[in-house]
Amino acid sequence: MNSLQNAFKTLTPMLIEPSKAKAYLDKVANFPIPQKANDDLEDMLEMVFGKKPEMAKSGKLAIIPVKGVIGNDLTELEKMMGGCDVDDIEEMIEDAERDPNIEIILFDFNSPGGTVTGVPELSNRIYKCGKRTIGWTCSQSCSGSMWLMSQCDEVFVSGSSTVGSIGVYIPVLDESKAYAEEGYTLDLIKSGWAKGAGFPGTKMSTEQRKLFEDDVAETHAWFIGDIMRKRSMADIKDMQGQCWSGRKAATKMLVTGIKDTLDDLLMHIGADVYANLERQEPSVESTASYAADVSPEQGEKDDGVAPVSKGKKKKKKKKDGDKDEEVEDDDEEAPEIPDESCPPVDTDDKKSR
Repeated sequence: MNSLQNAFKTLTPMLIEPSKAKAYLDKVANFPIPQKANDDLEDMLEMVFGKKPEMAKSGKLAIIPVKGVIGNDLTELEKMMGGCDVDDIEEMIEDAERDPNIEIILFDFNSPGGTVTGVPELSNRIYKCGKRTIGWTCSQSCSGSMWLMSQCDEVFVSGSSTVGSIGVYIPVLDESKAYAEEGYTLDLIKSGWAKGAGFPGTKMSTEQRKLFEDDVAETHAWFIGDIMRKRSMADIKDMQGQCWSGRKAATKMLVTGIKDTLDDLLMHIGADVYANLERQEPSVESTASYAADVSPEQGEKDDGVAPVSKGKKKKKKKKDGDKDEEVEDDDEEAPEIPDESCPPVDTDDKKSR
């Protein structure tokens, strides 16, 4: 993911745990991308990274997925590889707001965070949304994702989910000693004391380091300020980069409450909301019903059940001198009856298992 890699290389503030960022970048780097894009590539990406999430609408409810590593201005390939573009989320919000049938927007989070660019603006967009907003996660919503989720009117999480990581960092690798041990001396010709700060092979001055420290502190204060405007009962000491379980986050007033499942949350929102969404889920026929509807037509008996004849007239060959001619037999063949030793399948049996 270019936006995440660039943030690491350009000393940009980050809103994702280092270990999670590395795990994601390693996963992307190890994926064998073919030279040409085709349907097979899309299928492979979907198998590894999952299907690209899309907004769903049901009655007065819209569900907006916020899943994957958050970035800005992502390519289609990055989105297919688990990236979540802030621009796409904003478009979904606008769609839901324009729809007169939608009264509630549910944000479904599963994200470790990502880069900073675009996150504070999207956070403000959620905060100012004209419709009721609810944040939800049963997995993780950390750092940049937590920034977004915190701006919903209500936030519900499962007890075992992971939330928080309210902090910012910039990774800086000091390679000056490694260069010296290899016998290299890097001479950086520049204009301006701040120019070239953090360039590989050089050591930062105190003034240069303070630039990055101020950048991190400013973003962190912005992060905390946005959370406090919605979660005023929370304590700033719990917003220093710690990750919390959903249960602990609830006791620390970082979320509204605990719900075990999405169904529980939907019932909390309203029985009609839950019922509408359940009706939209695809129904699956039972295997017993499916088997009963299938009759053997291959000309052979299957498990003691005789094939059913269509009752067509048979044709017989009648020899007349040297010529053969086909004559239709007026007698129709009676359909064969299934073996009585094999009882019929009762598809109406609805006894509880």
